Amino acid sequence: MRHKTTEAVFQYFNELRGDRAAPLRSEIDPSALKSVLPDLFILEKGRDGIVRFRLAGTRVCIILGREMRDRIFTESWEATVRHRIRLAADAVIANRSALEIAVTAIDDDGDALALEMLMLPLCSRADRCDRIFGSLVTLGNIPPVEGYSRQLEPADLVFVSSDGPQSPAGSPTPRSVATASLGQILKRTSHLRVLEGGRRD
Repeated sequence: MRHKTTEAVFQYFNELRGDRAAPLRSEIDPSALKSVLPDLFILEKGRDGIVRFRLAGTRVCIILGREMRDRIFTESWEATVRHRIRLAADAVIANRSALEIAVTAIDDDGDALALEMLMLPLCSRADRCDRIFGSLVTLGNIPPVEGYSRQLEPADLVFVSSDGPQSPAGSPTPRSVATASLGQILKRTSHLRVLEGGRRD
């Protein structure tokens, strides 16, 4: 994780979930994340299986060049990678795994912007993980230009092991990385890597 916002959101998520695999949507306190609210988003997987934006901060919308609420998540990605990104989002929900993506955003003029995206599992109720809590931030000192439409491309994708509290004796360990099922889900996405470790240099 290269950006302080990514690290802050990941730390908040780990503290909130405790010994569970994922926290509840109702437990997220916007006041605890006040300084990074413009960088946050929440996705929801509907009954139709499509993942859509439910909430998107102002800086997320500026980066993507439009209001994102209710838009399909994969539509912001370059057409050739949409299927792979859909599989990755499904894996975050199905395996309750944390996902970090190094992203390149290309605008209509062909200019590139380096981004970092964090995607974390989120439950609407204790027995239903159907949402993703995340952040999207720019790297470097070049701010995004408002009104520019951008297509996203994954430069690197890493499922991150949690550094959160250990489970009490006899309790199930949170499934931060489920390698076997992840391998099956991502088998068709050969350019994506599954790595263990909470930090990438």
